[in-house]
Amino acid sequence: MSTAVQPQDIKEELKKLTKQDLQDAAAKITPQQIEKVPAEHIKAAIEAMSDDQLQAILQTLKKNQGQLGPMVAQLTEEQLQSAVGCVRPAQKEIAIKEFDLNNQNSPLASIVNQNISEKKRDVIKTNASKGDGEQGK
Repeated sequence: MSTAVQPQDIKEELKKLTKQDLQDAAAKITPQQIEKVPAEHIKAAIEAMSDDQLQAILQTLKKNQGQLGPMVAQLTEEQLQSAVGCVRPAQKEIAIKEFDLNNQNSPLASIVNQNISEKKRDVIKTNASKGDGEQGK
């Protein structure tokens, strides 16, 4: 029997975590750790995450803007494809609001844009239409 973490394990663990637990974890994560997270684990976490949990994480990342650029830069195309493809409409709205993504002059939008390659941008655009909760439901 494998001891490796499975996507279902992530979903169960997320149910147990408080907003404070998630904020603490988001404040401590490093870009190097981001790179090692399997795409299916990112997908499982996004699918299981409540809107409140997502908002707590994004608010923490917003406070730690210095870490945000390197984290975005470390995301692989596979991670982005998996993440973007399972985002629910409410989650998308939370991210847009928290990071002020509709405002091109937003400091957070600038950080994201400066740290994402054109190829990764294409992955996001291609998979955004697969989002809105259609996958994994």
